[in-house]
Parts: sequence; structure tokens; C-alpha cells
Amino acid sequence: METTKPDLSAVPIWRCVNKECKAWVREELATSGSPECPICKGNMIRGIKHLPKLIKKHKAEPRKKEADQWLR
Repeated sequence: METTKPDLSAVPIWRCVNKECKAWVREELATSGSPECPICKGNMIRGIKHLPKLIKKHKAEPRKKEADQWLR
């Protein structure tokens, strides 16, 4: 039985500076430009990981302005 490896690409990430903490997050999913660690609340630094590409399963619809909804 053959197993195929996923295509990996270099992905910018934020990782925790605390050596005991293993937390990291993709830069594109970070909540701010300088996030804090979601586990230990410490500082995070930028880095690179080789990860599979994210596959978006659905396309987000653009939001309508509230004013447009009231006119109908």
C-alpha cells in the first residue's frame, strides 16, 4: 500500500518563544500583527514551517451593507 505525502510549502508562522511551550499559529490566521501565545500567554516570534496548503472548503459570500437591507 502506497501512501502519498502532501505537497508542502514554506508557510510563515508565529511560534511561542517559551521552549517548553509547543504552540504555533499560521501567520494568515493570527488575530493580530503581534499575537500572544494562546496557551501560555507569552511572546511569539515569526518563523517558517513546511506545511500542507490550506484548502478552503467554501467560498465566503460578501456581506451586504446594512443600509441596503433596510431599503428593501
